[in-house]
Amino acid sequence: MTKVVVRRVLEFAVTLLLVTFVTFFFTSKLPGNEAAVICGTAGPACLHHEAAILYLDHGFFARYFHWLGNLFSGTLGLSQAPPEPITTLLKTSYPITLELVIFSQVIAVVVAVPMAMWSALRPNKVFDRLSTTVSIATLSLPAFILGPLLRYFFTTQLQWFPGAGATLPSFGADPLTNLYTMFLPSLTLAIGSIAVYQRLLRADMIATLEEDFIVMARAKGLTTWRILFRHALRPSTFTVMTVGGVQIGSLIVGAIIAEQVFGLTGLGFQLVYAVQKADLPTVQVITIIVAVVYIFLNVFIDFLYSVIDPRVRRARTA
Repeated sequence: MTKVVVRRVLEFAVTLLLVTFVTFFFTSKLPGNEAAVICGTAGPACLHHEAAILYLDHGFFARYFHWLGNLFSGTLGLSQAPPEPITTLLKTSYPITLELVIFSQVIAVVVAVPMAMWSALRPNKVFDRLSTTVSIATLSLPAFILGPLLRYFFTTQLQWFPGAGATLPSFGADPLTNLYTMFLPSLTLAIGSIAVYQRLLRADMIATLEEDFIVMARAKGLTTWRILFRHALRPSTFTVMTVGGVQIGSLIVGAIIAEQVFGLTGLGFQLVYAVQKADLPTVQVITIIVAVVYIFLNVFIDFLYSVIDPRVRRARTA
């Protein structure tokens, strides 16, 4: 087990280093000049001074390692539009995106798991066929279409939820208002996940319910729901977990769209704004944060396999 941990840590470090290099390389090719953005209408003296501070008068690798050193030391620099510490910007924006992603996945799991279990219990019946049709329909609606539709019907027409730009209190200060305001943006991300999780879990559970240990559980007289929850659910979640880790990338893209549609000032909103203003330091930092989260979650899910299924743990030990 120790070898597995060491190998995963090394893979994480190498992947993270590669991501930082690729991120810095491509963002450095974006149009715009950091020194010019900071100085504005100031003279050449300001431009020369800021270029020296930012290492703009050095070669690519010198600038990269200087930037990498600042990144790992926590010196993230200043956002250029408007000028403020990037750490301050992150403190106000990352909780919104984090809650948006978590809330959407809670909705997806709460809805998808019972649907998948019921479909697997009665395959090719009315509910199974209906859920399959609905899943295919929802998968054909990406977030940039689904978000505006939900906003139009539920905020403009029915006025059941607050519109874009509504005040979003923190979860700790007012949890009910916070969840009420975040429901539609989270639902925008959750609908696609519900369809994916439901179809994958249904297929795996149908296969699991045909295993010998399920037949033995039925022979012992265990109730159907006890068999589903205690014996069939855990070994049927491998594919769902794997896809859930891979889907983090699409959730982040969806979060950017949802934040734009519903006026939430999360990381996605700040990233789009920074790109529009040629704010390269902010673009670089937010991109690295997203990449680190994506890599970490996939490594974590790999470890989670051992917790869910002891067979994986025994195989790795052997």
